[in-house]
Amino acid sequence: MTRRSKAPLIETRTAGTTSKHPQRRSAASSASEFEPGARSPRSDGQRHDRQFLRILSAHRDTTAVLGGAYPFLTGKPADGGMFIGHDTVTGQRFCFDPWQLYQQQTVSNTNIAIVGNIGWGKTNTALAIALRGIACGYRVFVPGDPKNDWTRLAEALGGQAIRIGPGMPERLNPLDLGTPPPGADGQAWRHQSEQRRAALMVAIVETLAPSLTPLHPEARETLTAATGFACNANTTATLHHVVTALAAEGGEHAAPIRAALGELCAGPLAGMLDQPATATPDPSSPIIAVGTAAVADYDLAHTLAVLTATSQLDGAPGSGRRFIIYDEAWRILAAPTHLARVNTELRLSRARGTSTVLITHALSDTDKAADAGSSAAATARGLVALCDTRIIFRQAPGETDRTATELALTNPERQALADLGKGEALWKTGNTTRRIHTDLGTTESMLFDTDQHRNA
Repeated sequence: MTRRSKAPLIETRTAGTTSKHPQRRSAASSASEFEPGARSPRSDGQRHDRQFLRILSAHRDTTAVLGGAYPFLTGKPADGGMFIGHDTVTGQRFCFDPWQLYQQQTVSNTNIAIVGNIGWGKTNTALAIALRGIACGYRVFVPGDPKNDWTRLAEALGGQAIRIGPGMPERLNPLDLGTPPPGADGQAWRHQSEQRRAALMVAIVETLAPSLTPLHPEARETLTAATGFACNANTTATLHHVVTALAAEGGEHAAPIRAALGELCAGPLAGMLDQPATATPDPSSPIIAVGTAAVADYDLAHTLAVLTATSQLDGAPGSGRRFIIYDEAWRILAAPTHLARVNTELRLSRARGTSTVLITHALSDTDKAADAGSSAAATARGLVALCDTRIIFRQAPGETDRTATELALTNPERQALADLGKGEALWKTGNTTRRIHTDLGTTESMLFDTDQHRNA
């Protein structure tokens, strides 16, 4: 509101006196001198010199314009969706739901990027979103969990935790079509599953043998034919059967593919993906987490495990909305095949009813994707642009400038970023920025303790 009166906003008096003690005044008279509009009697012999202090009139502009300069102005409370925590500027409770925000046209998509240095609370916030999302009826898929944070959550909630890696008791089979969801058309489901399996086999070969990327169309046909023959000829087909079929096929395209797949059947990668499956993703489970801690230090094995898990989770979508969470997302950026897959996933999230969550330490992690200036590097940098919710925690030394530039932070936002406490982040949902602390209950704090393996 703009004040129209010309009267002074604050009136002060400087009191003079003819007495021998000009500085001595009673508390009552002193108080009255600084009350706006107060009048002192003139019979006391004192002379009053009035001085006026005017405050500048209010600045009038639109909320959108003012929000650019002052991004933390109190606005409409974010009270729709799952409870997350409180606004550390206003004290208001903060709730969040990407699908509600999309329906309200606050955001242009349901995807989420979480960026922050180690130890400031990004994983705890992601776990809170997942746990509270499950309580709201959403499901959670985690194709690769290199730290066992998500598999522990899945076990605690009665979900499905699948730990894979050489020597681990649980295995996924890339050739497994899975189980058709209830009510699905059997023929249509099988056709889609076979296409998914063929695409996965191509991705595995290209990951194992980058020199073959992109796989020549004739080589793709050879691989698909060998896979189909192996699956039709064996009740439970494995990669060993595909390698045998490729050897029988012969030809210039079969030999390099057979050599690539042979790495999964012998050597350090054997026993991870080349045996019959002991676990199949359950579409009815509220959370499915594939633990890859056994291969966390082996990037190639981790990438292959995540590729297989992602494909099989796609084959068990069930019904309803779901979060697809990529923790330590920088790992997937180095695999061109997986990078392209996640890029497509982000772009189709609205149609598929998914919210893809990318969790990474810094935006500079995209530099690991490929050489600077390449199309793969540009694709990696563009992933965050496909996430209209950005949750930004404290940055590592040297990362603040890049984060501020690439995410177009205002000066007040940048200053706030450097002052964030543990568990506190800048939440940018569309054009709105809030400074939010994730509030955890006692049970959540124990369940989410990402350092417990170090304290054991």
